[in-house]
Amino acid sequence: MIQQTTSLKKVASLRKRIRVVRGGQGAGKTISILILLINHAASKQDKEILIISAELTKMRLTVIKDFVKLMKLIGIYDEALFLAETLYKFPNGSFIKFIGLDKADVGKGLRSDVAYFNEVNKCDFESYRQVASRAKIVFADYNPDTEFYIDTDVITREDCDFLQLTFEDNELLSPDERAEILLYKDKGYRIDGTIKNSYYANLWQVYGLGNIGNLEGVVFSNWSQTDLIPIEAKFIAYGLDWGFTNDPTALIEVYQYNKAIYINELIYQTRLTNGEIINKLKILAVKNNICIVADSAEPKSIQDVNNAGFWIEPARKGQDSIKNSIDRLQEYQMFVTSTSINLIKELRQYRWAKDREGKSLNAPEDIMNHAIDALRYVALNKLSQYENNGHYSII
Repeated sequence: MIQQTTSLKKVASLRKRIRVVRGGQGAGKTISILILLINHAASKQDKEILIISAELTKMRLTVIKDFVKLMKLIGIYDEALFLAETLYKFPNGSFIKFIGLDKADVGKGLRSDVAYFNEVNKCDFESYRQVASRAKIVFADYNPDTEFYIDTDVITREDCDFLQLTFEDNELLSPDERAEILLYKDKGYRIDGTIKNSYYANLWQVYGLGNIGNLEGVVFSNWSQTDLIPIEAKFIAYGLDWGFTNDPTALIEVYQYNKAIYINELIYQTRLTNGEIINKLKILAVKNNICIVADSAEPKSIQDVNNAGFWIEPARKGQDSIKNSIDRLQEYQMFVTSTSINLIKELRQYRWAKDREGKSLNAPEDIMNHAIDALRYVALNKLSQYENNGHYSII
C-alpha cells in the first residue's frame, strides 16, 4: 500500500503542461512522480509515457529499481510485461518506456502523452527540447547543484508549474538519512547563521533546502551569459577540437572587448568527417584570413582543412599547457552567448580532478571539455599575444 507524503500531495497538485520539481536530498521527488505516472498508466487506456535520464545504465540502479519496487508494492507488477527491463506494457494498452540519452539522437521525434525527465540537469538541452516539445505533459526533477537551462528558460514560462521540495516534505525518510542531511547544516553554519565551512554550507543549500548552489571544485567562475557580442569587439580566432564517434567536433569563435573575451559556439556535433567539417566552415562563412587554432593531435586533419583554403594552425601544446591555458582564461571576464548551449553546459560541469582522498589535483577532469578545449587552444596561441594597449595581434 502506498503511503501519502506531503511531497506526493504537492506534486499531484501541479496542473500546467510543464511540471518542474526542484528539491534536495530525500525530498521524495522521484517516488512521487513515479506513483503518479504508474497510476496514470494503469487507469487510462493507451497512454504513452516516457521516463528519460542521461544514462540507461544508471537508470537501472535508480529510477527503474524504484519503479519495480513501487509496482510490487501496489500489487500490479508482472515480470512478463517488462520487456528488456526498459518497456512495461500495461494490460490496458498503456506503456512506460525508460530511455537513456547516452545514444546519439535517441530523443529526436519521440511523441508521448507524458515525458518525465529524471535528473534533468544531467540531460542536454537539445534532447530535452526535442522530447518536451512533443509531449502533452512534461515532468522534470533535479537537485540544483548549479543553475542551468531549466532555471533560466523553463520555470519562467507561463505554461510551467514550479515546485521546490525538501526532506521535510517526505515523512517516510529514514531517521538516519534525515540526520545526515541536518549534519550539512551543522557543519556548514554557525549558530548565528554565518558560514563556517563553505563546502558543507553549499551541501545544505542544495541538498537540504533545494536552493541553487555552486558546483564544488568548478574550474571557471569568471563567466556569464550574454545575448549579444559588442559591435566594437575584435575577432581573435576560431578554436577547433576534433571529434568523431563519441566526442563531438567543437568549433567556437572568440572576440575581445575591453579586457573581456566573448565566445560563441558554432559547431558541436559527432560523426563529422573532415570533408563535412570543411563544408560547415564554408556554410558558416569562416574567414580565411582569421586563424583557426586546432588540436595538434591530428596533423592530417589540420592539413586537410589547410588544403581547403582555410588558415589553420596547431595549438602550441607543451608541459603544463592545460593549466597554463586555464590560468590565462581566468585572467579575463568571459561572456558566452546564450545560444552556446553546449559550451555553457561544459562550463557549469568542468571541475578540478580529485585524488582518492578527495583532494583537488592541479588538473581538470578530462570530461565535458570539447568546446572548452577549443577555447583553450585559442588561449594558448592567441591570448598570450595580449598587448598593453588592449588589442590583440592575430597575425
